Amino acid sequence: MSLAKHPEEQSKLRNSLRGMSPDNWSNCEQLLHVIKEGMRLHPVGASIRKIGRDIATNNKDEILPKDPDSFNPSRWESPSKKMMDAMQPFGLGKQNCVGQLLAKSETHAIIARIIYEFELVVVEEGTVDFFLTLKPVGARLRAHKV
Repeated sequence: MSLAKHPEEQSKLRNSLRGMSPDNWSNCEQLLHVIKEGMRLHPVGASIRKIGRDIATNNKDEILPKDPDSFNPSRWESPSKKMMDAMQPFGLGKQNCVGQLLAKSETHAIIARIIYEFELVVVEEGTVDFFLTLKPVGARLRAHKV
């Protein structure tokens, strides 16, 4: 959704992907920045479990005092230690997500392929629902072959 709302970032990513072989897309810095920024803004889970209690992961105002709600993948070009430490979308320690490697691999492959082949446009933003995970409800995108 964030890339569809920001066509300039979508074009920037598409141009980066076109400059390399599909076998190397997972190493594309722009793709990594876009995914990190998307996961920062829209984490799948809104908390992590640590020593028997939930800890909110939505502390973006403390980590990014400048425009924390804006989609800006370039902020990951030189992230601070505080930003990197806070970016734990799959949890920490023994209770982290066992499927995180598969999820990362699939996310990189799918987003790269879609952006390489299509231009996305928001038709309807919908709303966000939370029950164990964050999920968009009623969101609609239109894809145009490029």
